[in-house]
Amino acid sequence: MLAKKTRKTQRGEEFIERSVRKYPKIIFWLFLIYFVLFASYMMWYFYFISTYTLSTVDGISMQNTLNVQAIDGDDCYDWVYIHKNKQPEHFDIITLTSKEINVEDGSITDISLIKRAIAFEGDLITIKRATEKGEDGFFHVYIQQEGELTPKMLQEDYIKSYYEWTYSGSFSSVVYVDGVEYEREFYTNFILQNSDNTVKIGDTWYYQVPEDSVFYMGDNRAKSSDSRVRGVANIENIQGVVEIILKDAQNASDAQRLWIKTVSIFEFYWNELENYFSR
Repeated sequence: MLAKKTRKTQRGEEFIERSVRKYPKIIFWLFLIYFVLFASYMMWYFYFISTYTLSTVDGISMQNTLNVQAIDGDDCYDWVYIHKNKQPEHFDIITLTSKEINVEDGSITDISLIKRAIAFEGDLITIKRATEKGEDGFFHVYIQQEGELTPKMLQEDYIKSYYEWTYSGSFSSVVYVDGVEYEREFYTNFILQNSDNTVKIGDTWYYQVPEDSVFYMGDNRAKSSDSRVRGVANIENIQGVVEIILKDAQNASDAQRLWIKTVSIFEFYWNELENYFSR
């Protein structure tokens, strides 16, 4: 004769039955959440590696934005992620190709530069000392972007030093024309030698950037080989726009470098979200 189940035993069996019905749902939802997160990560990862390329930064021409600790042109401290498909805008940091002439044998090679885009097609640009009342007496870039009515003096908080830029050379670095003090390299290469692309506004001569071109400069104006000596670059020579900076990645260990990449990428996307929702 079978013994009757006690109430306690019956409740235990009911609990087991409910658990069997319940926990497969929990496992299913946990798996689904994991799958969605993993799939999202993989989609982002393949997007990232197809959109960005990682590059080192050599030299001192972009101080104090990049390679702050660098001493000469061979030093490398920072790395950058370059967006290969982004259309550059004013004041973006860009990478581009340029021609380099070997002084020994006269051969020409392609080199890669990292600079800041200052002016584009149709923009008017000049470089002169700010000597009007209340101004600082240093070299400044003046620009009238296409569609604007008047030129304006750029306040470039990213450059290394206005003082070094202005006084790193001798007084021969200045050209006086009609009471205006131009930076000699700019005036010689763009105003004197490009009369067809110059416009005079008031007492100041401006250079108009040609079609499909970009005028670029380094942030360390006193130590940068840029458009002032190389001329404007064709838009086609721009390789990409720098969006993520990995500070001091060159000398970091593998673990430190992974942390620098993770933090830098997270900060970039977080800032992008903040900018998006603040519009």
